Amino acid sequence: MHRLQALDILQSAQRIGIVRTDRLGDMILTLPLADALKQRFPAASVEMIARRYAAPCIENLRCVDAIHFTDEQPVDSLLRAHRFDALFFPRITLAECRAAWSAGVPLRIGSAFRWYSPLLLSYRIRDHRKTAAYHEAEYNVRMLSAITGEHMPPRLVAPALDPASVQSVNRILSDYGIARGERFIVIHPGSGGSAKDWQPENMGIAASTVARRHGVRVVLTGIESERDLCLRAAEHCDGAVNLCGRLTLRQMIVLLERSALLVANSTGTLHIAAALGTPVVGLYPNSPAISAHRWGPYSFAARVVSPPDQPTATRDDMTYISMDDVLRAMDELLA
Repeated sequence: MHRLQALDILQSAQRIGIVRTDRLGDMILTLPLADALKQRFPAASVEMIARRYAAPCIENLRCVDAIHFTDEQPVDSLLRAHRFDALFFPRITLAECRAAWSAGVPLRIGSAFRWYSPLLLSYRIRDHRKTAAYHEAEYNVRMLSAITGEHMPPRLVAPALDPASVQSVNRILSDYGIARGERFIVIHPGSGGSAKDWQPENMGIAASTVARRHGVRVVLTGIESERDLCLRAAEHCDGAVNLCGRLTLRQMIVLLERSALLVANSTGTLHIAAALGTPVVGLYPNSPAISAHRWGPYSFAARVVSPPDQPTATRDDMTYISMDDVLRAMDELLA
């Protein structure tokens, strides 16, 4: 399909969907595409096709008119039931593309570099994401720019705060002696297995050092399976509040919004914090496909620390990250 044909479909579209069914960080970095679509085509209904666990990040947003969950209705029947004029696939999969083709969606937009792309997509994007020439948020918005011919800078979209979760987080912090208005930092040592991680012991040492320098409290967070990581960090940070496995995602969003700083590896928690405007220190390896250049915090209130970038096997070895570099980054953002 020619670019102008694709543009004509978008300009007259009643419903435009974005299929994003993987991780939270990917969803946060895809929402700039929803925001750009809503700006460019305000009369269209912009709708997310996602998994239910991502709901707290996409509910009650001005740029998202409706949400459909693939774990409540299979994607093939979902797409047949809702007549989309166009679907964007930031992360392309065979099953989802085949479902869109089978449902007769007129405009199906995704990567040109899958063996099934010529068969199932009507407009193909020629960006090789693995080269990390752009940030992931930029890649997602470039899917629209490739059709409109217009440069549209990505804007992160902050999750909406749930009022009940605001109250419950305030109570939890109060129970640990953290009053409203008192500054604290969040240390998130895990990444759900999605990234190379700095040692949790080092995170605890860094947090303890900065807490003494700046007079802030320390809160440790993680999912249930990361309890051991948080305990290892806590052993090196006296007085840290360990909330690992205790918070829902809605509560975690509130906690990050209240925090003075987040220190984390490459994980969705980091991107949520960046979208909320919370200062972030991100710890990243150097290989392009997993580097901060593609997956780093898309925020001016952020610092990235990586191992020395040398053409050796150690360029992605997180044990080579300098403690002094991490402390310097934390000090700068807290100051």
